[in-house]
Amino acid sequence: MTCVRASANVVIGAVAVLAAAGTSAAIAWRASSSTIDAGFWWDDAPFAVSADDAVKIGGPITADELTRIQRLSRGEVERAYQDLRVTVTDHHDAFWRISVIGEPITINRNHSTYPFAMAGQSHVFGPLGGFGSVGFLVLAHNAIEYAPDGASRAEIVDGIGRGIGRAAVHELAHQALGTDNLSHIDNRSDEHSYEYSSADRSAQYYGTLRWTTAWPVLAKKFGK
Repeated sequence: MTCVRASANVVIGAVAVLAAAGTSAAIAWRASSSTIDAGFWWDDAPFAVSADDAVKIGGPITADELTRIQRLSRGEVERAYQDLRVTVTDHHDAFWRISVIGEPITINRNHSTYPFAMAGQSHVFGPLGGFGSVGFLVLAHNAIEYAPDGASRAEIVDGIGRGIGRAAVHELAHQALGTDNLSHIDNRSDEHSYEYSSADRSAQYYGTLRWTTAWPVLAKKFGK
C-alpha cells in the first residue's frame, strides 16, 4: 500500500480554509438569528464649524447646540434600524462601528487637511464586520449651505444633527450589506433615500429619508 503524505503547506492551507468556512458559517447563523450591535459614537474631541460658517449662522456652535446635534444624530440612526435586529450602542468594539470625527489634523500655510475626503467612509469586511467614520465639518458645512431660505439658526442646527446621523446610517448600511454592498447602495436614483451616494444635497439635512434598494436585503438578513 502506497502512503502519500501531504506537505505541511497543504495541511496548513486546508486547516485555514476549514477554519474560515467555520467562522463564516457561525457568523451567518448569528446574523440569521440574533441581534447585532452597531456602534455609533462621537470622538472625544472638539467639534466646531469653520470660521466662515460660524459667521453665516451668527456665531460658533454652542455646547447646548452640540448636545442637541449629538442627540438628533443618534436618533436618526436608531430610527433607521429600529425594524431590524440591530441594536445601536456606543460600544467601540461593536460588530459594525461608525465614529463622528471633526478636527483637522494638520494646518500648513493656512490650509487645513482633514482625516477624510468625503462626508463618510467605511471599511467593509463582510462576515467579520466593519468600521468607518463620518465627518462633522463637511456635514455641518453642507447643512448650512443647503439651509432653506429664511431658516432659523435652530433649524440649521437640527439639519446638522440629521445630516450626521443619516451619513452614519448610510455607512452602517455599507457594512451590514457586506462585500456586495455596492450593488444595493451608493445609487443616484432617489436623493430622498438613505442609499443615495452623496451627502451633497438638501435632502440629507432637511425633510425625511427612506430606504429603497438596500432595504429588501437588510430585511432578509436582519429582519425581526
